[in-house]
Amino acid sequence: MKDRGSFSISSYALIHQPLREAIVQLVDDGWTSIEIMCEEKHVDLLRWSGNQLEGLKQIGKEKPITWSIHAPISGCNLAAEAGAYRDQTIDTMKRCLEIANVLDCTHVVMHAGEIQDRLEPDSRARGVEHASQTIRALIPELIRGRTILTIENVPPYPKVLGWNVEDLLAICKQAASPHVGIVYDVGHAHLIRPGYTEEALEQVLPYLAALHLSDNFGQADDHLAVGDGTISFAPILSLLQDKRFAGSWVVETKQLACAHTSVERLIRQLQ
Repeated sequence: MKDRGSFSISSYALIHQPLREAIVQLVDDGWTSIEIMCEEKHVDLLRWSGNQLEGLKQIGKEKPITWSIHAPISGCNLAAEAGAYRDQTIDTMKRCLEIANVLDCTHVVMHAGEIQDRLEPDSRARGVEHASQTIRALIPELIRGRTILTIENVPPYPKVLGWNVEDLLAICKQAASPHVGIVYDVGHAHLIRPGYTEEALEQVLPYLAALHLSDNFGQADDHLAVGDGTISFAPILSLLQDKRFAGSWVVETKQLACAHTSVERLIRQLQ
């Protein structure tokens, strides 16, 4: 049985606030696990000084807070071919992992990146190979701590890699490291087709390190409170309980109130 302390919240719920203000509000609101989404104003985390990061680490010790990081989506492309863009991606990810080591993060989330055609098999295969190469270049940064580098399934946008979990599984297999895993976004999976959410979850279980939890109506990535859309959470939660999933449960809603509602509803369903 879970209680509120078993859930993490993404700073996405307060993405329009300066990062320091958002973290203070989330801590004051009683959250004991926080995933920092490095987009918009919260990408500032990557520019924080050593003293600022040590201050954040101290907050984590005093409360205590468990941290994780969602790496930038903009300006990162794991699936890029060798060259300047891949080098930029590796540098950005190394910075994320450096911060993760300071904060002793459970995981760092990233997207697999962009390719020419999400439906074309050769394009996908090349993307998987390039993403695997990029991840292998980052593995030496991972062995310093407990942090797992995770790739997330994404919405089925025109040029993305990883909208289907087969690509993510292939990347994990090619990376061949216990420090590499998957974050399964239930809302993103719901955008693929009816029944895919449960089907894909079962496939990723061997590599599953964390969940992203929100709801939608199967048309857009709305990040609604759990129960406000059309996702059937009962079979998802049943499968996770049966498999005794012990990773992070991250509520990723666009409003703080929706996160509270999500946790309340999930706890009721898990009882």
